[in-house]
Amino acid sequence: MSYWTFLSSYRTLLAFGLVTALSSSFGQTFFISLFLPFFLQDFGISKGDFGLLYGLCTLASAACLPYLGGRIDALDLRRYTAWTLGGMATAAFVVGFSPHVALLAAGIVGLRLTGQGLMGHISQTVMAREFTASRGKALGFAALGYPLGEAVLPLLCAVALQFLPWKAVWFAVGIGAVVVILPLALGLLARPPARTEASLDRETTGAGIMAADPGRAFLRDARLYLALPVLMTPPALMTVLFLYQVPLAEFKGWAPEWMAAAFAAFAAARALTTLAVGPLIDRFSAAALLPVVTLPISLSALLLLNAQTPWVVFPYLMLVGLTAGSCSSTGSALWAELFGTHNLGKVRGVSSAMAIFSAASGPAIVGLLFRAGFGFEHVLSVIAVVPLITSCSGLTLALRQGALPGAGRLARAFR
Repeated sequence: MSYWTFLSSYRTLLAFGLVTALSSSFGQTFFISLFLPFFLQDFGISKGDFGLLYGLCTLASAACLPYLGGRIDALDLRRYTAWTLGGMATAAFVVGFSPHVALLAAGIVGLRLTGQGLMGHISQTVMAREFTASRGKALGFAALGYPLGEAVLPLLCAVALQFLPWKAVWFAVGIGAVVVILPLALGLLARPPARTEASLDRETTGAGIMAADPGRAFLRDARLYLALPVLMTPPALMTVLFLYQVPLAEFKGWAPEWMAAAFAAFAAARALTTLAVGPLIDRFSAAALLPVVTLPISLSALLLLNAQTPWVVFPYLMLVGLTAGSCSSTGSALWAELFGTHNLGKVRGVSSAMAIFSAASGPAIVGLLFRAGFGFEHVLSVIAVVPLITSCSGLTLALRQGALPGAGRLARAFR
């Protein structure tokens, strides 16, 4: 099936995946960080204090993901989506109302859990669960919501803050979640395609892929722990690179505006990679791509380490975008390949929690390196090496699955 035929045949379900991925932006760091100056001024806290607070809020949200993410396997999707959007709206109202930093923290936990955690979880889980032969294309199209949010929402927010108090903007986010996003998402679910690929497969093969992994047996499967190091690497390293982008520019002697301008290259590379990697997953499998998805971010660190001219920030962020665009779809498709779709929500809930823990620990580890007297040249060296190490874990999994050309004999040896 061609890409255009595929999009036409499943347009409402794919649009649902795109909308839910886009909606996750309201709990993402790039959106919340736009309000950082107001948080510091109104609540009288320092950047360091807020960094600690934000890290703890992120960890608290991650701790809830394995259970709440797994509920998508048991609950009606419309109800699950409605509860999640209701929770995101409530969290936005709490942030907008908060008279004290403790209430602000509660709102941030809610945004990180429902927005960054569960809305993206809904998008990727539904795409991986409802598609088989075209799973990669479905995941890739839905994941366009992430770079779309990164490209559009900061500009809209900057314009809104010119005319509205920052708390009013958060009230607008909450109202928009209930009045705009919720009816749109539920309306798209009310018009599903007559047959999804997964339903056709079940009609043909009986239980098919739906009963591949009962309960939480996947937690005892070695393949989970071969895949996690690869998929946990990008969140940790990208959080470090983005959080320290201004000090990094100062270390290189570049104006911070170069970094800001180059984020357009990051968004473009992420979007194009998201579209391109889907057909590759469908053709070769996610397991076959796993060993290489983190290598671009390793090359980006090497580029920064050895280059001095400021224009390098454009290829640097394009390389980071290649990893960002490929990892999300590859990870979601991989869990369906390894464990089936019956408990996909549980698997993705655990993996998403681990990714968030990784994202929270990355800056903490780098902070300890800085306190110990190491500089950016050492940090960039670590960032260049870590993906090479974790890719070995992905290569082992690919060989075990027989996903690489000529790997069938090795796969049988592993088993």
